[in-house]
Amino acid sequence: MSSRWKVGKRTVAGAAGTGAGIVVYSLCEPHLFRLVTHDLQVGPGVPRLDILHVSDTHLGARDKSRARWLSRLPARLGRTPDLVVATGDLIQDDTGIDPVVELLAGLEGRLGRYYVLGSHDYYQSTFQSYAKYWTGERQLSPRRANVERLEGGLRAKGWVPLTNRSEVAETSGGPVRLVGVDDPYLSRHRTEHISRQEGDACAIGVMHSPEIVSHFALAGFDLILAGHTHAGQVRVPWAGAVVTNSSLPAGLAGGPHRVGSSWLHVSPGLGQGRFSPIRFNCRPEATLLRLRPVGKPKP
Repeated sequence: MSSRWKVGKRTVAGAAGTGAGIVVYSLCEPHLFRLVTHDLQVGPGVPRLDILHVSDTHLGARDKSRARWLSRLPARLGRTPDLVVATGDLIQDDTGIDPVVELLAGLEGRLGRYYVLGSHDYYQSTFQSYAKYWTGERQLSPRRANVERLEGGLRAKGWVPLTNRSEVAETSGGPVRLVGVDDPYLSRHRTEHISRQEGDACAIGVMHSPEIVSHFALAGFDLILAGHTHAGQVRVPWAGAVVTNSSLPAGLAGGPHRVGSSWLHVSPGLGQGRFSPIRFNCRPEATLLRLRPVGKPKP
C-alpha cells in the first residue's frame, strides 16, 4: 500500500471523526444554557435599568433540562431586575402551556413583567420543509395552539401583554414607555402606536420577529427587544449566522447591536424548534441588559 494511500485514509478518517464530533456537540449545545450580562451605554436622561430578556423557550412537556434551568434562573440572577420582558415562542405545543406559565411566574420584575407572543404561541409545532430557511417561505402549522389558555395563565400570574399596545412603568428617573407589537413574522403587527411621548425618560420596543426594527429606531427608542432568530442557531466561526428565518441582516441576528441611536438586542433564545434540535457555536441564553446612562443631562 502506497504512503499516499495511507495518508489519504488518515485524512478521510480524521475528517469523519471531526464531523462526528461536530454532530455530537451540536446535539449537546442546546443543553448548555447560560445567563449573559451586557452593559449598554445610553443617553444621560435614561434611568439606570436592569432588564431580564427571555425569549424562545419553546417549552413542551418533555423539555426537562430547559425547565430545570429556568426554575433556577432567579437564583442565578442574585437580585430582582427592574423589568422582565419575554419576546415570544414561549411554547412548542400545548403541553408546554402549564410548565411555561409556572416557570415564568418565578421571574420577578421590580417594575413589572411584560410579554409578546410569537408564531409558536399561535400554532403548535409540526414538521415543515427546511428549505423555508433559505427561500423565506412562511409556512403555518394546521394545528392552532390554545393561545387563550396561555395568555390567561400569564395574566393570572401578573404578566402584562404588549400585543399592539403600550404600557408605562413609572420610575424615580421618569416614565419608561414599553411599546409592543404582535408577531411581524405572521403579519399580525400594527405600527401606528410606535412613538415615544414628550416626557418619556426611556422608550423600549418589544416584538417577536425583528422584522420592523426600523420603525422603533426611527421613532427614537432607546432599546428594542426581539427574538425569533435563535441568533442563527448554527453560527460558523468568523462568519456568523447561516440563516435567520427573517429579513434581518445576519450580522444583527443575535446579541446587542447599535441601529442608529438605538440598541437592538435579539435574544439567542433558550430553546430551538422540535424538528431542528441542534445548536452550534450559539449557546442558548437568557440575557440581563443593564442600561447605563453616560454624559451629563442637557440643561
